[in-house]
Amino acid sequence: MADKDRFDAPDPLLPWSGVRKRWHNGGLGELADTLDRKFTQLAACRDADQIDGVLYWLEALNEEDPVCALAVVDCLNGLLSRVGPEGLGRWILTGLRMYPGEQTRQRAYFRLEDPHAVAALHGEVVAGDLALSLPSLGLLLNGLAGVMLQLQPRHQTALNGLPLRPVLAPDHLLLPDDYTALDGHDRYSIYRAAVAHAVAHLRYSTPGLPSQTLKPMGIAMVSAIEDARVERLLVRDYPGVQGWFLEFLKRGVKPHGLDFSALLGRMNLALMDVHYQDDNYWVNKARRLFEAQAVDLHNYAEFRRLASILANDLGQMRVPFRAQRYVVPEAYRDDNSFLWDFNDANAPPPEPLKLQVQGPVQKQQESAQAPPPPDDPSGELPATETELGRYTYPEWDRRLSLLRADWCTVIEKLPVWQGRATIQAHEKAGVTDIPIVPLFRSRHLSRTRRLRRQWEGDDIDLNAAIEVMVDQRMDLSPDPRLFMRAGSEEQASSILVLLDLSESTNDCVGTRMESILDVEKKAALLLAQSVMLSDDRIAVHGFSSNTRAEVSYYRLLEFGAPLDANATKMIRSMSGRYSTRMGAALRHATTCLAHERTDHRAILLITDGAPSDVDVYEPQYLIEDARAAVHEGRRSGVQTFCVALDPQADPYVRNIFGWNNYRIVDEPSSLSGQLSTLYARLTVR
Repeated sequence: MADKDRFDAPDPLLPWSGVRKRWHNGGLGELADTLDRKFTQLAACRDADQIDGVLYWLEALNEEDPVCALAVVDCLNGLLSRVGPEGLGRWILTGLRMYPGEQTRQRAYFRLEDPHAVAALHGEVVAGDLALSLPSLGLLLNGLAGVMLQLQPRHQTALNGLPLRPVLAPDHLLLPDDYTALDGHDRYSIYRAAVAHAVAHLRYSTPGLPSQTLKPMGIAMVSAIEDARVERLLVRDYPGVQGWFLEFLKRGVKPHGLDFSALLGRMNLALMDVHYQDDNYWVNKARRLFEAQAVDLHNYAEFRRLASILANDLGQMRVPFRAQRYVVPEAYRDDNSFLWDFNDANAPPPEPLKLQVQGPVQKQQESAQAPPPPDDPSGELPATETELGRYTYPEWDRRLSLLRADWCTVIEKLPVWQGRATIQAHEKAGVTDIPIVPLFRSRHLSRTRRLRRQWEGDDIDLNAAIEVMVDQRMDLSPDPRLFMRAGSEEQASSILVLLDLSESTNDCVGTRMESILDVEKKAALLLAQSVMLSDDRIAVHGFSSNTRAEVSYYRLLEFGAPLDANATKMIRSMSGRYSTRMGAALRHATTCLAHERTDHRAILLITDGAPSDVDVYEPQYLIEDARAAVHEGRRSGVQTFCVALDPQADPYVRNIFGWNNYRIVDEPSSLSGQLSTLYARLTVR
């Protein structure tokens, strides 16, 4: 029986064989060979599941930085003698979150040269494990809530993902397994505070309220005030839990931070700790309004109104809010999904928050259910964007000096407003009328060049002569145009205007309080109408990204297509969302230009910031990839020029596009005039 069990048991090294092959094929032979020797020892004392867990974290770290992965492999035996695969993963997460984007310090951490690395490892040993804590936490949860709920772990699936938060539902509570030494030295204390906070919502909150007119910043603000309200109620009934909350409210506060998360963290501590002093006017206003209403903690409507006032103040203060990068500041508080129903479009709308900044776009499903805008005559919108095709492109990894093949997926999409009824009302109102600025046209003057395949001339066209000889041997009638001569002819250009459609373009700028994206679209439409008066060809495309697996690409105006009312409407209707993976978009735009048979081909990129994406923490990584994409396009005969609506853009745009291939626009209202000048420069040769 024992022999049979050994025969049926899975081979512990089986998962490693596939990883070893991938690493060797990817040029990581040193890392693969080093780990190969380690796994021979691991197989003797670890089962297949444990080895699979170790491989998962090493593969994930290898994608971030192979040097860090090699450092972990070198000391793997010592690390696993202290912690298991789950503890190893949390220790890796600690290093990446402690030094985001700081490659040198990360490598020192994983080599155990950083004292914080040793401290984090010791902390991981004594911090406790979620699986061991679940039984006692379940008793605590069911006892305080008075109902039976299931406790389940929530697993982190990406090294570069945002820190997880608990998720509360009417019948269960999910607790993250990625709490690190940065969140607290005793994970059981975090779990205990998370359970108490969930109980406060179950006892005193109304779940599933409609979100309808609330913008993302408003939802976050109302949720934070509701968190404070229900915690106050729970502390009133169970005074001892206040210490559970205060430990982590104090730990996460940034006393001098002025971004949205920092201000929210300062406010949350002020609403729980009467001894906390803060010098920020907005934080003190929040405390004053909250305490004035705290005499009646059960009056949800008044606290909702209070949150509306505070959110409006943040809008007036121009505090940016990035929905894609936001997590609840306190590690123990849930993600607030328990409070909201984002799919209920028929419920009565709550009081709208009239913020002064345009917030990021909601999820696609939400926007699809929103009522049509007043200028839409049909009132019908497709539920989702239509996918037209998928294309894979490489990406340059500066850390490996390696072009990763098929690394990014570009998805061509049809915008949700494409195909709607023609906008006759807009035509009558003159919405599509755009003032046309005459373009500088001396660039189109004829130039002397060698004209091939002529009836007569000063020299023989060798290519034509070779074709004549081939045709004669094949008994075909040859083309008698064998000569070359000096002559002149008009030269045409193809310009692809590529718009950055990332979420940050929703920010308002200038005295007219227009969004950056509106400025981009107006300038692109003006340039398109002006170019169409010439012999040149122009297209307008746009892009945004949500990790390397989803780089959305929109062909808003194609080469040769008329700029009619529908095309204008489609360009105007585009909204900003997600991030800016510039390299993949430039590679796809270069591919689109490859089909243009004109003398000059160029991409004119309009952006408001450096390349970025939610799955990349190192700022220089995507900058170097975009730089590589520009060089690839140049080798294909495509020139790339950038217009940056960012006064601080000089360092990164110079690195990406070169000294003479960019322009920084400090005043957004001048963008249209700047594009006309740049167009002249792009097409002159």
